[in-house]
This record gives sequence, structure tokens and C-alpha cells, in this order.
Amino acid sequence: MNEFRADKRIAGGTVIYDLKGDLSNQAEEVMLELCEWEKGLGQGRRFLILNFTEVPYINSIGLAVLIRIIRPLLRAGCQTFAYGVTPHYQKLFRMVGLTEHMMIYPNEEAIVQRIEHLEAQGE
Repeated sequence: MNEFRADKRIAGGTVIYDLKGDLSNQAEEVMLELCEWEKGLGQGRRFLILNFTEVPYINSIGLAVLIRIIRPLLRAGCQTFAYGVTPHYQKLFRMVGLTEHMMIYPNEEAIVQRIEHLEAQGE
């Protein structure tokens, strides 16, 4: 099992987490302690980007953690985006309904362009 890490970056009104390792049991505590998700992202930030490029494995606990993060953020007025998700996990995310609340893009640049567009429209 890979040790899990979530390295944080800030870019304007966006919080980016570069996820590294298996999104499973060990990741649950790490992810849930990153932030008080139900209070949003803090300091007026409204966008979360999750980078999955270094996440080789996601199990049911990992999926549940993502749901436990995304739903309260949505209620707090935040939007979540992801990239680096393999086709297998993209299909799984669709099957469990994650893609209804977390848009998947091919790379970070595409998400940044989308966020710039949303900000320009005042969304």
C-alpha cells in the first residue's frame, strides 16, 4: 500500500490538492483532516481542484471520502473539479454519481480556464 499524501497549493480563489498514493483507508483520516469541509475552503475561496495523477488505486472507502468532501463543499457554495483520473475511475465516479458534483477535466490548465470563465461570469 502506498502512503497517502495531499499536498496543498493555492492559486487565487482556488485550492488545489495534489493527491499521492492510494485513496483508501489510510487516506480517509488525511483527507478529512485537511479542512473543515462543511465550512467551505476559507478566505472566500470557492473552487477545489483534486489532482489524481499520482493516485494508482481508489477503493470504496476512498469513494466515500470524496463524497464526504464534495457534498458539504457544494452546500457551502464551492465547486469541485478533478483531473488525472484514469478512464476506469472516471467510469466508477460516474456510476456512483460523483461526476454530478465534481467535473472531470483532462488537465489542470483546462480547469483553470473553466474557473476563469466562471469568475468572469460572476458564478
